[in-house]
Amino acid sequence: MRIEKSNNANQHQMIKVKSKPIILTFLLIAIAVGLNLPTQFSYSQSIDELKKSIAEKEQEIARLEAEAEKYQNEIDKTSSKAKTLNSEIARINAEINQLKNNIAITQKKIESASFQIQELNLNIDYAEAQIEENKQALRDLVQQLYELDSKNPLIILLGNKKISDVVEEFAYLDNLQENLINKTNFLRALKQDLNQNLAVSEKTKEKYNTLAQTLNAQQTIAGTKKQEKQTVLTETKNQEKIYQQLLNETVEKQKQIEAGIRELEKELSAQLNPQTLPQGKLFIWPVNGGYLTQGFGEVPYGSITRRYYSFHNGIDIGAKTGVGTPILAAADGRVEATGNNGKYAYGKWLAINHGNNLITLYAHLSYIDVTKGQSVKAGQIVGYMGATGLVTGPHLHFTVYAADSFRTENRWFGLLPLGAPLDPNDYL
Repeated sequence: MRIEKSNNANQHQMIKVKSKPIILTFLLIAIAVGLNLPTQFSYSQSIDELKKSIAEKEQEIARLEAEAEKYQNEIDKTSSKAKTLNSEIARINAEINQLKNNIAITQKKIESASFQIQELNLNIDYAEAQIEENKQALRDLVQQLYELDSKNPLIILLGNKKISDVVEEFAYLDNLQENLINKTNFLRALKQDLNQNLAVSEKTKEKYNTLAQTLNAQQTIAGTKKQEKQTVLTETKNQEKIYQQLLNETVEKQKQIEAGIRELEKELSAQLNPQTLPQGKLFIWPVNGGYLTQGFGEVPYGSITRRYYSFHNGIDIGAKTGVGTPILAAADGRVEATGNNGKYAYGKWLAINHGNNLITLYAHLSYIDVTKGQSVKAGQIVGYMGATGLVTGPHLHFTVYAADSFRTENRWFGLLPLGAPLDPNDYL
């Protein structure tokens, strides 16, 4: 069984499973990934080589993931400094470097998944060959038993001059029957192994395709970040005075927008009927390996975000890989809306209606990977972590709304989501 590949814009392959002879399959795989082929090779040698390649990729991934924390610390340092043109450029550069590291991690994961699929394909081919071989042996046994069983025992007895020959022939019959049972059991075990490998292969293929999707998004985000840097330099004419003027104007607008959102949310919350809300832990954590950076509710005095708002209508989730980290749907649902508030409010955001009077909001994204009206499954990638909108650094802002209070309004800075916010911790 093997790999069929089709190129997309980024020269990455979507894998499909099809049947091919085992040796031809390995040759195709080797050519595709640039392996040096020995003149002769065995199944076990090929598997060992693939396992070694997988282990090497996993070590490279671990090294790159360890470096990710360094880039996040660099972003945190630049974000905590007083805002200047230089610190803003430094922040963008740090996020670009973080993205480069994330892209490298994704590429290594793709290579590892490719080797895993190759290993599974060889296991599947080997199992299929063994099954076919044992099927033929089983057919031969059945034929021999049929021929012997068709003989009358009296004819067997009279057809042999010696009693020892008769005993030997009946013993041979018993041995055939025992071999038939053993061969049947062995064939059943082979088929079980084959089915398990097929199931794992399908999951690994899905993982490969998801990684290719992530790589495409991360490369797009990297391009956007470079454009963001150029825009800042163009708008400020590379002058600190102009940057500070623009910054002050932006901060004042951000404060006004946040105050307006809070007043509308208070009105919507006052109309909320708690009896219409579901109970229980209904959502999964929307960031693999993510950690809480800000909770729900009143913002403590002295907090850096208190400058902009006094109430936080969701929770913030960070990740050591920062910008470009995949964001997952918290539960099955349908995309209710998407929008982009630029440098204000939620930046790039999307909302998912879960059909149980709950809507989840995913904000400050760098990339949205779904469209309005699209159905999504729990754990499906819907976007990627970013630092758009009102932020101090890369993170996911996650809000839960009562669906019957939710609406969107067109504002001068883009489509704004509004609703009665609920504590996400009640559902996570």
